[in-house]
Amino acid sequence: MASKQTGKLIITSCLSVVAYVALYLLLRPSLPAHLARHSGPDGVGYSPLWLTVLIIGAVATLSLLIGILVYRDFTSLGHWNPGPKSIVVCFLAAGFGILGLGMAMITTVLGREAEDLGTLPIGMGLIGLLIVFALSAGLLARLLPRAIPEALNTRDHQSDQR
Repeated sequence: MASKQTGKLIITSCLSVVAYVALYLLLRPSLPAHLARHSGPDGVGYSPLWLTVLIIGAVATLSLLIGILVYRDFTSLGHWNPGPKSIVVCFLAAGFGILGLGMAMITTVLGREAEDLGTLPIGMGLIGLLIVFALSAGLLARLLPRAIPEALNTRDHQSDQR
């Protein structure tokens, strides 16, 4: 069962990364050369759009990969308890959320110059991250196999309190 679920996670993750790259490649002619990457007391910092897209894609892919590997390890070792499941859900949801951040930033600057928008792409990216993270965390918590409850040994617990 775990290997079938791992395969689904791999396929879903790969399709998500491919969709992110395809969105960028499809919209690239209508995108500005630069994108706001941060805002601070010194003003707005810009960087090349392709570099921002690459870094976001790499970080999301790394998070998804860690989530898949940790899932595989926890389930194969029989450690599929609520704590390990939460770790897997968080890594996978973070990966999907980061892809949501990138997609929101790309669609925000579509057909406009980055300097005209200021920090709007950053804000929209963070909203995209939040929405996609929350939705995917809820979905993953539901779709991944149920965690095995951990039994508390009451004798050990009572002796620790003395």
